[in-house]
Amino acid sequence: MRIKIDHIAKIEGHAGFVADIVDGKTAKARLNVLEGARLLEGILQGRSFSEVSQIAARICGVCPVVHTLTSIKALEDGMKISPSKQTILLRELMMMGQILNSHALHLFFFSLADFFGIKDDLKLIKKYPNHAKDALIIRDFGNEIIEVIGGRSIHPLTAEVGGFKKLPDEKKLKALFQKSEQALVSAQNLAKFFSRLSYPEFERPCRFVSLSLTHQYPIYDGLMNIGGIDKKTVKDFMTEIKESQVSYNPAVKRSFYGDEPYMVGALARLNNNGKFLNPKAKEIFKDADLIVPINNPFYNIFAQAIEITHCVEEAQKLLNQLKDHGLEKEEKKISVKTGEGWGAIEAPRGTLFYYYEIDKNGLIKNANIITPTAQNLARLELDLSQYLPKIISRKNMICGQDCQNLIKMMVRAYDPCLTCATH
Repeated sequence: MRIKIDHIAKIEGHAGFVADIVDGKTAKARLNVLEGARLLEGILQGRSFSEVSQIAARICGVCPVVHTLTSIKALEDGMKISPSKQTILLRELMMMGQILNSHALHLFFFSLADFFGIKDDLKLIKKYPNHAKDALIIRDFGNEIIEVIGGRSIHPLTAEVGGFKKLPDEKKLKALFQKSEQALVSAQNLAKFFSRLSYPEFERPCRFVSLSLTHQYPIYDGLMNIGGIDKKTVKDFMTEIKESQVSYNPAVKRSFYGDEPYMVGALARLNNNGKFLNPKAKEIFKDADLIVPINNPFYNIFAQAIEITHCVEEAQKLLNQLKDHGLEKEEKKISVKTGEGWGAIEAPRGTLFYYYEIDKNGLIKNANIITPTAQNLARLELDLSQYLPKIISRKNMICGQDCQNLIKMMVRAYDPCLTCATH
């Protein structure tokens, strides 16, 4: 039996799905990514270190902040530049805005309808008008954080190697803190709502990978936590990732660690670092009464809901620190150095990696970018192959509409960004 879905809606990019079932077992299951290769890594070669991060940000319009900042981190690592505490605080705050923006969009407008079989988003908004408002408040708050610091919410302009071209207006930062109270209420409302939803049953062993720090839920920095057991530097982990192309999708690589697929993203972060959530987010997680590690990939949706509460709380902490210390203009002295640099930041969909080799003139000799979706695709396809036999009608050996809806729901639970994956 062949299962074929031509188009999966409500994901970033275009993809379909095809699977073959033989004797009740999955012979193959694959996501057909209907995007062409964009060859950004080649475009970056020969470019100056001063411009590559703005070019790299064009990989994605949904998460340009994390592409910009991870690119800058790799450049700073390669040229042995240490940004100031103020710079890091502002970058961390931008990342809170990035995650809030993306998660709010995915939770309400992409994933929620799957739980109720609603195809018309206008009906969904009419059914849950207060939660629609909550999602918009959170998204607007995230966008405004990025705009205040970065100059604009999409493809921000101010971040650069060593610091910022222009510092944000302190009055606008104070206004953001005032707006954070309503954003926190909305985040808690949405997270509690998602905690009460009925998630499809599916358990499988999985290696979860994310950044990790002692006593902190890390987004901007840390060591690589590999399944809660091993911890490696970003450089060591990135060089051990095995990227491979597949014949049916040459534009998108699959990623493996130790010859096994793995999962990055909100669920990986929650499994590895959940005990370090901020108080209100931790309370929602505790009340859900889930046993860690959570091995059901559908709960990546709930993990994102918990993270929006955590990220608003974190934004408040960061805004307080910036407000208390004030902003100081900083002199940036950049000395171009030959070197190699590695950088990683937690994007909304998982850990994003950048590598640069820089020559003596500050030009990029080589670049490698490993996006979250490129890491998750092999794990997603394995999950689908294991899930299909559980949801196919045994009596008639067919995959009807309910079966196809669950396939689409699992794909959306991973929140894939195919534009990033085909960079």
